[in-house]
Amino acid sequence: MDMTLLATLTPTADNTMADWVEQYRSFGPLVSIVMAFLLSFIPPLPTLAVIGVNAAANGLWYGFIFSWVGVMLGIMTVFILVRKLSHWSFIQRIAERKSMRKSLGWIEKNGFWYLFLFSLLPFGPFTVMHAAAGLSGISLRSFVIASATGRAVMIFAVSYIGSDLDSYIEHPWLLLPVIIFLGAGLWLAKQLDSWMNKHSQEGAAS
Repeated sequence: MDMTLLATLTPTADNTMADWVEQYRSFGPLVSIVMAFLLSFIPPLPTLAVIGVNAAANGLWYGFIFSWVGVMLGIMTVFILVRKLSHWSFIQRIAERKSMRKSLGWIEKNGFWYLFLFSLLPFGPFTVMHAAAGLSGISLRSFVIASATGRAVMIFAVSYIGSDLDSYIEHPWLLLPVIIFLGAGLWLAKQLDSWMNKHSQEGAAS
C-alpha cells in the first residue's frame, strides 16, 4: 500500500482534533452561544476551553461574538434572577456565605471597578460575583457596562488564541504565550483576592 495513503488513513491527534472541531461547528452557532451561556450556571465548565473551542470552530470574530453574547446572556440572567428572587429564603442563605458577603461588600464600595477588573481575568469566582452583584445596590446599567467591557477583553484574547488552534497543534512551543497568559491571569486573580482580603480586614478593624 502507498505509504502516503496509509499515513492519510491513520488517525492522528491532529485529525482527531480537527474532526472534533468540525463536528462542533456542524451544530451551528446556537451551540456555541449556549455553551458560553452555561458558564454562568455550571462553574466546573472550563471557561477558557469553551471560548477557545468556539473560536476554533467559528473563526476569530464569529467565535468572539458567539462567546461574548452567550456569556453576557448568562451573566445578565444570573444578575436579574438573583435580584428578583432576593427575598427567597434560599437566596438569603446563599447571601450569608463568607465568599458572598466578601464579594457583596466590595461591590457595594467599589462596584464598577471591582466587576470590571474581575471580568478581565480568565479565572475567578464569576458565578459568586454575578450573584453578589444582583444582591447589591449596583444599577443594572453599571453592572452590564462593567461586565460587558471586561469580559470582551478577556474573551477576545482567548478567542485570538483559539482561532489558530492548528498552529498550536503543529508547533506546541507556540503555547508558551498561552501558558504565560494563563499564569498571569491566575496570579492577578490571587493578588486581587489577597488585596481585597487585606483591605476588608483593615476596614473591619477600623
